[in-house]
Amino acid sequence: MKKRILHIQLLPLLSGVQNVMLHLMQGLDPEEFEIWVACRPGGPLVEEVTKRGYHYLPLPLLKHKISPLDAVILMQLFFLCRKYRFDIVHTHSSKPGLLGRIAARLAGVPLVIHTGHGAPFHALMPLYEKKFYMQLEKLGASFCHKMVFVNNYHREFYIEHKLISTDKAITIYNAPDPKLQAEIEQLCKPKLSMKKVITIGTLGRFSPAKNSIMMVAAAIRICKERSDVQFVFAGDGELLELCRKMVKTNDLEERILLPGWQKDIASQLSEYDILLQYSDYEGLPISIIEAMYAGLPIIGSDIPPIAELVDESYGWLIKPHQLDILTSELHKIIDARDCYQKKGETGRNKIMELCSYENFLSGYLSLYRREQA
Repeated sequence: MKKRILHIQLLPLLSGVQNVMLHLMQGLDPEEFEIWVACRPGGPLVEEVTKRGYHYLPLPLLKHKISPLDAVILMQLFFLCRKYRFDIVHTHSSKPGLLGRIAARLAGVPLVIHTGHGAPFHALMPLYEKKFYMQLEKLGASFCHKMVFVNNYHREFYIEHKLISTDKAITIYNAPDPKLQAEIEQLCKPKLSMKKVITIGTLGRFSPAKNSIMMVAAAIRICKERSDVQFVFAGDGELLELCRKMVKTNDLEERILLPGWQKDIASQLSEYDILLQYSDYEGLPISIIEAMYAGLPIIGSDIPPIAELVDESYGWLIKPHQLDILTSELHKIIDARDCYQKKGETGRNKIMELCSYENFLSGYLSLYRREQA
């Protein structure tokens, strides 16, 4: 008999968190698992879920911020778990993770797993707010059988601060699925250093966490000072229109491109010479992993989750949330074209070993089959 598994998400988008979930589901044997997804309605994730033949459950009242409606969502999830008798509930991210874990355990779901694609607290928060979210994470951890961390830094932090017991915590690195890997290998060739104009690109949400406004501000400064570089910021999110206004105001729409969300990731990466990921906080950015598979050197913010993927052999780490430093370092990196190809090739070799799809899939299958102690 098939195991019935419910994945719970918040946003119906196709950004990193959702794509990691889809990569995982693609590798599951349909003869072994019956897949269900619950999230807010009305976005490309819902279209992708239904196109693949998975079952979809709408959660229209689920919001990002804490709300009195959370009690309603908790009860809805509880009754869904009881109605459909799921064998596994797998939650993703903080808000659906907390509500979903509590509801699933109360409903008697045999196996409850949560993947923390990053922490809901970070160094830029006021201390009281950080402590509050840490306690919520501790509460959520008490309601699941296993919690998957996508980097070692957060797993060790949670254990050290007694937010979770060691036996519940496991690290499984994200990875692109084999189909995307093959597309990247076919389209993305080693980068040459003789191009007159290089392209620095991003893939991701336009959100405060990704520091989108500061990256665009740095690109504006750079493009006003030199003509040998262009920027492509691909993705969508709540800050996209503001960033477009910034570029338009500075009359740089031909040098700083903001094309919106791009479905064809391999083709987009093939246009880049470098990937820029200057986030304030992260889990384990799938965009960096995909770019390293494409042989691109990486410019990343110097925060622990990114530093687990990137060092000076494959790219550059820059002090986070510092516009002047980011701008200054970008100038130096643009002038260092001779090292792009070597850094990209070294990074590709590293990421194929660290973030292999085989390890990613087998790690989750081991949990789903309860092979982990």
